[in-house]
Amino acid sequence: MALKKKERQTKILEIITNQVIESQEELMYKLQAEGIDVTQATVSRDINELRIVRHTGANGVSHYQLLEEAPKVESTQIDQGFQEMALSMTRVEFLTIIKTTAGNGNRLAALIDDANLVTVIATLAGHDTIYVTSPDNAAAQQFMAQFEAMIG
Repeated sequence: MALKKKERQTKILEIITNQVIESQEELMYKLQAEGIDVTQATVSRDINELRIVRHTGANGVSHYQLLEEAPKVESTQIDQGFQEMALSMTRVEFLTIIKTTAGNGNRLAALIDDANLVTVIATLAGHDTIYVTSPDNAAAQQFMAQFEAMIG
């Protein structure tokens, strides 16, 4: 059955809120199981309009959630993340480059992003490298001082 956009989006919010959804395809199948005919393109548009984002949980599994619901990372989580995943840090003016264990660049960057640190404007993560942009040199120096000692 084809639902109006508002009704379909309400159902998407209900599913995202009550279940762990790891992919657009999984969300599409959940909607179809509810009798709602939808394409992947429509699901993608709805996700963008509803401000639904992918979040990596503490267990390392990514799932969809509302942007406003992004949990605040406790300092112990980010500290533990640096101890377990970071290998080295280098600062070049207002940029800090963090080398991580293989496959953990995105995971550690998500912890940094979720911590909402005043010393961080943005992160850019790859497989084993993170670029952290700070507002200025002093903030980058403060960020590095805060976490460099935790590198295991």
